[in-house]
Amino acid sequence: ARRPRLGLSVLPGPPRSRMPEYKFPPAFAWGTGSSAYQTEGGWQSGGRGLSIWDAWSHTPGRVAGGAVADAAADHFGRWRDDVRLLHRMGVPYYRLSLSWARIMPAGVGAVNEDGIRFYSELIDSLLRHGIRPVVTLYHWDLPLPLQLEHDGWLSPRTAAAFVAYASLCFERFGGRVLHWLTLHAPAQHAVNGYARGEHPPGRTVAPTREPYLAAHNMLLAHALAAARLRKMQAARPTDQRALISLGVHADWREALSGSEADADAAQRSMAFTLGWMAAPLYTGAYPPAMRAALGDALPSFTAEQAALLRNSSDFFALQHYSTLMVSRPNATFPPLPETSFYAAEGVRWHSTRGARKNSLGWDIAPFGLYKLLKHIDETYQPRGGIVITESGFPSRGDDAAPHEATRDTARVCYLKRYLQAVHRAMGEGVPVRGYFVWSLLDAAEWEHGFGTRFGLVRVEPGTLARQPKASAVFYTRAVKAGGFNASDGECNATTQAAPRFRAEGAQLQAAPAKGASPRLVPPSFTLFAAPDPGGGQRVARRHAVARGVAHDAAPHRAARRARRAAGAVRGGAGRLRGGAAVGQQGGPARVGRGAAEAAAC
Repeated sequence: ARRPRLGLSVLPGPPRSRMPEYKFPPAFAWGTGSSAYQTEGGWQSGGRGLSIWDAWSHTPGRVAGGAVADAAADHFGRWRDDVRLLHRMGVPYYRLSLSWARIMPAGVGAVNEDGIRFYSELIDSLLRHGIRPVVTLYHWDLPLPLQLEHDGWLSPRTAAAFVAYASLCFERFGGRVLHWLTLHAPAQHAVNGYARGEHPPGRTVAPTREPYLAAHNMLLAHALAAARLRKMQAARPTDQRALISLGVHADWREALSGSEADADAAQRSMAFTLGWMAAPLYTGAYPPAMRAALGDALPSFTAEQAALLRNSSDFFALQHYSTLMVSRPNATFPPLPETSFYAAEGVRWHSTRGARKNSLGWDIAPFGLYKLLKHIDETYQPRGGIVITESGFPSRGDDAAPHEATRDTARVCYLKRYLQAVHRAMGEGVPVRGYFVWSLLDAAEWEHGFGTRFGLVRVEPGTLARQPKASAVFYTRAVKAGGFNASDGECNATTQAAPRFRAEGAQLQAAPAKGASPRLVPPSFTLFAAPDPGGGQRVARRHAVARGVAHDAAPHRAARRARRAAGAVRGGAGRLRGGAAVGQQGGPARVGRGAAEAAAC
């Protein structure tokens, strides 16, 4: 059956006429994202090799419901529709990941040109639609041969293979990609795969040692790849060089009580979670609390490695979902067994008081994001500011009728409350440069299969048709208005809100009017930017790279791209790419109502 076209002709949900109560700076980077394994499908198409997740999901009992991502959301076959949908939503940034196995099927050696072509066309299409790609090189889908032959991330050979793969990607896509993430959440990848055994390779034989070794090698892979990128673009002017970072997952840890013991427990827990990845990136060493507790079980960096790691991230890429309360172990909550990976942390976790839980049992506590942003800024003072590259709300997957399944008011409320927390932190001087909702599409959620959904857009079971949810409508409005109102009906799961969501969601995917076509913009390149603290003026810096974009194009196509690039240069003003903090004048504006709600975060 022919798939319906996603329309571009009708504007959805115009912003409210009044000024949004929570207004973000014009340069704020609104985005959403996805990962290759979770959304692409096409697992045996286009020359793609196998990943560890292909082998894992095809092993009975590993994934809920026996789900496999062979087709996933079929982004591999429907990416043009998905780009048009992003364009309709007006989202200026899109975070995607590359499948290492699609580009280098064995993880090393031979390059699959079909895979290069797939991502090249996707990136070009994003740019033509005015969407800036933020590319993650590795999102947990290691090529299977590297696991079978080299023990995966337990071996430094895998880190060396990653650097070769990253270098290839920088060479083939670097002229069009200005924001890179090397690896996604290495600490969680290591714990899930080498301690808990819930993700591949499913090892639990040495949970107090192997996770630290795997994460150590991933940190070194990041540092070496970042150094390679900087060397490759050393000839470019400083303000035209791509930015690179590592995705750090961190929840907030709040002391259970006002006691000194619990305050120490919270600080210790932050060192073992956030600090595990962040401290090496900014100091070149693991947190002292980890070193004292783990001793030789925690690998060490050489002086050369420490120097490579220090300031290897051009901005702090934060991935955040939840908050936990922590206490020192006591008679009621005794220490964990020494064989547990979590024993060395020396704390006990508790649910956040008064917080509701999402479908995965995570506490919904926006105040934690506010405190975490403040903590990162005060502890690491990251150059380039903070970009929240992943944050979102899971809900249970079901086979309900589309008009019911797309009424995700709980996700809308989550986004509003967490964005309020971001707004509050920015108002207090924390340089937050952007927020990326996870995720664009419902997709394969790792060990949970298709029973958990994060998408702004519903993917219909069976047909894989796209159905924008209420959250997509809200986010579209927020992006176009540069903010939102806290008191809109979306946060009251009322019947009055439902018809409006359904109508505007339909507009997002309506068939285009006869003869209508999207207003495409020439490829332009914009770096994550700080608002101008001296008056709030946005200073734009665009540069187009006329690198003979003829990676796989005929000369006449390259010439057209060069002409469009020249036009972008002539039409663009300069945008500051610096570490200036968001000050009182350059920070977000809050108008009228909603101040009390922000304070409540």
